[in-house]
Amino acid sequence: MPKLIAVIGFLVMSAGLDLLWQSRRDIRYWLEELAKVFRAMLQREKPPQIFAPKEASAKRNRAVQVLLGMGFAFVLGPILLAVSLTLMLYSNL
Repeated sequence: MPKLIAVIGFLVMSAGLDLLWQSRRDIRYWLEELAKVFRAMLQREKPPQIFAPKEASAKRNRAVQVLLGMGFAFVLGPILLAVSLTLMLYSNL
């Protein structure tokens, strides 16, 4: 059973990395937009409008893909691996 959970964890992490790879251009766009807002906040200016209608409308649809990819690759997959490792260690006691 622990080995099956570990395999599922690796598959979930692989799926998350694949989603992130597919949306790599969108990640760059969002990081640039957040950097603009952060710079404006540091300079105490009015933050620029992030959600410009033409540019961001297509990018907003892919935001869920980015969030799912991060969740799978960095949260759910490692949790499953940790659970399987814990089960393997405690089954030998």
